[in-house]
Amino acid sequence: MNLLLVDPGEVGADGVARIGGRRAEHVARVLGATPGARVRTGVLGGAIGQATVIAVGGGTLVIDLAELATAPAPERGPPLDVILAVPRPKALSRTVQTLAAMGVRRVDLVNAWRVDASYFVSPRLGAAALDEDARLGAEQGVTTHLPVIEVHRLLVPFLVEVLAPRLAAWRVAAPLRCVLAHPAAAAALERIVSPGDVSAVVLAIGPEGGWIDRELESFTGAGFAAATFGPAVLRTETAVAAAVAQIALLRRLRSLDTSHGGADPDQAWGD
Repeated sequence: MNLLLVDPGEVGADGVARIGGRRAEHVARVLGATPGARVRTGVLGGAIGQATVIAVGGGTLVIDLAELATAPAPERGPPLDVILAVPRPKALSRTVQTLAAMGVRRVDLVNAWRVDASYFVSPRLGAAALDEDARLGAEQGVTTHLPVIEVHRLLVPFLVEVLAPRLAAWRVAAPLRCVLAHPAAAAALERIVSPGDVSAVVLAIGPEGGWIDRELESFTGAGFAAATFGPAVLRTETAVAAAVAQIALLRRLRSLDTSHGGADPDQAWGD
């Protein structure tokens, strides 16, 4: 836990929060905090700063968040949303935690031909489990922003009824790149998301067996461009980390591009 994440509803009018469960046990046993200690804390969707431990023990943590009232909320860059074919249950939790830690804004978990039907009855795909994994990832990545996570049992209705209107609205509002991860693609990622590009990105990553041809056609028909992130065929959790990291690197290369005239393009993006 690199960040103690607190829900706004846990903070009283006096700026004091009372927390129990896993987080309280971690602060007490792992961090060894005692009254007066300072703990890096963030309020969900808000600021990050130092909280002061008032009391800890007996499964309860009491902290003073007064200083967070003046701390700035973490900045967010251009949106990155991920469409992910549901991975094996053992990999699902790690993958969601990775996406949350790396600041992904939205995760749409979808079905695909090579996704086993049994995955959709796994308790790890339940709303509570996904929320817990997102929180664990945010604590690891030191962010107070959790991704919106939705599960879609049918791919084509998702593409037509949910994604198409969403993409149409985004394209009106701001530049958008839709990328389909595919090891056999002819184009490398940087041909679609060029260095310094600060467009929003929607990234689709398939199952470990890959998208079938019909699914590839459905995505390209929806405006996605197939891209390779390298010659290796990776497991889902590895592919997710590699893809998101490469997009983040390409975006950071804007610091080498003087064409922006010194303006900060991140300021154009809201939540």
